[in-house]
Amino acid sequence: MIFLLPAIATIYVLQFLFSLIDAFLGSFITDVLRTLNVITVEDGSIHFLGIYTPFTERLLGIGFVLTIILITWIGSMRIKGQGAPVFTSIDRTFRKIPIASSIYTSVEQVVHAFAQERSSFQRVVLLEYPRKGLYTLGFLTGESKGEVQRLTNKECINVFLPTTPNPTSGWLVLVPKEDVKILEMTVEQGLKFIISGGVVVPPDPETPQRDTYVEEDLKNKRLVINVKGKKERRNRDE
Repeated sequence: MIFLLPAIATIYVLQFLFSLIDAFLGSFITDVLRTLNVITVEDGSIHFLGIYTPFTERLLGIGFVLTIILITWIGSMRIKGQGAPVFTSIDRTFRKIPIASSIYTSVEQVVHAFAQERSSFQRVVLLEYPRKGLYTLGFLTGESKGEVQRLTNKECINVFLPTTPNPTSGWLVLVPKEDVKILEMTVEQGLKFIISGGVVVPPDPETPQRDTYVEEDLKNKRLVINVKGKKERRNRDE
């Protein structure tokens, strides 16, 4: 069960997302096609262009495909800067609705915070915080400038210290550059380390990974020990 759990969980999540996305436009498109006489319903089953299908409520998958096409089209327009008045009108409309405005702004802040952190984090750093002897993982966001740099009289850098397991919240500390250790792990590895609460530990690039396994050579009555593709043969008595 432990071995199969990741695969089962992945299949369950994918199935749930497919059903959720497919139901978003699937029923609507099916009704439109039924109005256009593209599909007919006979004996409780849907016939598409006269061909029998095993579906009863809607054409399975058509809503999923059209939803992906719609999201891709809207995303491409957003990136290219097209349709700005339409997006602005939608934004203003949701912000004016009493109950929907709080939900809309809350989700917007979470999405923007997560997106900005992923793009603005430069390196993963280690610093002694909140006191000497205790270490905290953080992300380098830039160099301190302006009034802060002038008053500290030191070359400081901006470090964001995220919370566990939600890295979208945290606090900013301005640390002298000599007090910060820059790590080799990637930002993605650092996020996984923080979100998992230290369970998912990134590998040390300076520590060689030894993939060792033992197989038995029955013909020669020897044990074959493979270490990174190199085989070392020993007698079974050894």
